[in-house]
Amino acid sequence: MSKNLLDTKTVTFGEVIANGKTYKVPFYQRDYSWLEENWEDLWLDIETISNDSEENHYMGAIVLKDEGEKGEKKYTIIDGQQRIATLSLLILAVVKSLQSLIDAGIDKEQNEERKKIIKNTFLGSKDATSLTYSSKLTLNENNRDFYQTYLLQLKIPVSRRKLNDSDQLMLSAFEYFLKKLESNDKLCSSGEELSRFAEKIVAGRLHFIQITVDDELKAYTVFETLNARGLELTSTDLLKNYLFSQVGSEIDIQNIKTQWHSIANTVGIQHFPEFLRYFINSRQRLIRKDRLFKEIKSKVKTKEGVFDLLDKLEHYADIFVALDDYEDDLWKNSMEVRDLIKELSLFKIKQHKPLLMIAYFSLEPIEFPKVLRIIRALVFRYNIIGGFNPNLWEETCNKASIKIFKEEITSATQLFQELKPLYLSDGDFKNNFALKSFDTEDSRTRKIVKYILFSLENQKCQKNYPPDSQDATIEHVLPENMTIEWEASFDREKHESFVYRLGNMCLLEDKLNAREASNNVFSNKKVVYGKSQYGLTTDMRKYEEWTENEIRSRQQELANIAATVWKADY
Repeated sequence: MSKNLLDTKTVTFGEVIANGKTYKVPFYQRDYSWLEENWEDLWLDIETISNDSEENHYMGAIVLKDEGEKGEKKYTIIDGQQRIATLSLLILAVVKSLQSLIDAGIDKEQNEERKKIIKNTFLGSKDATSLTYSSKLTLNENNRDFYQTYLLQLKIPVSRRKLNDSDQLMLSAFEYFLKKLESNDKLCSSGEELSRFAEKIVAGRLHFIQITVDDELKAYTVFETLNARGLELTSTDLLKNYLFSQVGSEIDIQNIKTQWHSIANTVGIQHFPEFLRYFINSRQRLIRKDRLFKEIKSKVKTKEGVFDLLDKLEHYADIFVALDDYEDDLWKNSMEVRDLIKELSLFKIKQHKPLLMIAYFSLEPIEFPKVLRIIRALVFRYNIIGGFNPNLWEETCNKASIKIFKEEITSATQLFQELKPLYLSDGDFKNNFALKSFDTEDSRTRKIVKYILFSLENQKCQKNYPPDSQDATIEHVLPENMTIEWEASFDREKHESFVYRLGNMCLLEDKLNAREASNNVFSNKKVVYGKSQYGLTTDMRKYEEWTENEIRSRQQELANIAATVWKADY
């Protein structure tokens, strides 16, 4: 009779680990990764139920694949390895505490018996031939040897430096729990109390929802929906595990493992979900982050599909990274592209990135700088100045990306026509720019303002200042801190409405700003402005006074210049 595909029940940790059951963590699962904050959360939860005789604690769901034959109780852990491993380390700390009592001659025979029972119940039994423990829990290839050879034997390695990061974490977790037990006078002085703690509290009152399946694909489908306690597997882990499960032979597994690590190392494991989503969105209808796994699972169902996907991801990995790094080697032969990438990185707008990825590979090389100029103008007009709906921007870029992928768009000119509905006309752009304020108390916003002011300066005065020049600061003509002297010419109630207007800001050398301008009245500031190397700043001398009317007038002048800077003529 075939087994049920899905068996769900609530179990204690004791029921999970006892009764001859053994567990294996697949080699492709991530290494042990819980940190002290996770150990502390677990310990505090255990302390809570220890102090309340009626309290139990829910540890979340674990997903197991039944590997047993003919009554064997063998399972692969699909989700839950971090929690099971950590609880095993806690039990090992109990065993070590019992050993300390034995070494001190306290109830030696009884505690020897207690230690043996706890080890056999929760950790494993000693092999008669090798005299090593056959562990109930077999970790992945990176953690297995250290757990089996050292921790289960209660041995501490001579040098920690030779341990990999996850083995060091396991050792630290063991020592953390050991310290907690030793600091509890009641527990550390009594083998009976230590045993009660292990059997009644940890094993008896920590509860899981155990989901057991006999079909691996079903296991990943279940796992996808879970919100397990602690460090959940990320969507990256989930994708990795699913892809590995589709490949059969050891040779294929090693090949996919090598390719996977190459891609992950290039894009950064924390950025992998974003990279994958951008890759998918560069060639098909927009999907959201929470649909990633479903999308891959629906499209990749064979070994050939896995390798095809990884080949494409490897091909796109370098451009994904380079689009956020103007100093990347991909741009070493084009100063213009470097500068455009630098500007786009400053904006912190990423919805167009899939479009740039597909454009880089699908259009002729001569078209790519043109595409960057178009995106630069559109992002600045639509997002930075207009502040319009980013979802519409993403949807429009996605439609354009698909057309590039399908070769329906083959030039920057055609691309601009596709994106043109989001391109603010000069009139609308000037109107929005003329009213724009930027709160320069925020460090990122200050960078944007400096970029804008330098761009305007370079355009008006035919200069080539870098927008991140360290010599210049942002000078607020109407000072950020209102003074009594300024109240004679500016209404204090209107100060907040005008102090962060672009028309109230100019570039000024640091030494002039700090020493001479500061909060001076406008007539004194004009003298300082006259000493500046920046043309738009020296132009400030033409104003007789500085009121809201002058701020509006100057900002309109800047808006007229801006329309010639951030422009797409295609």
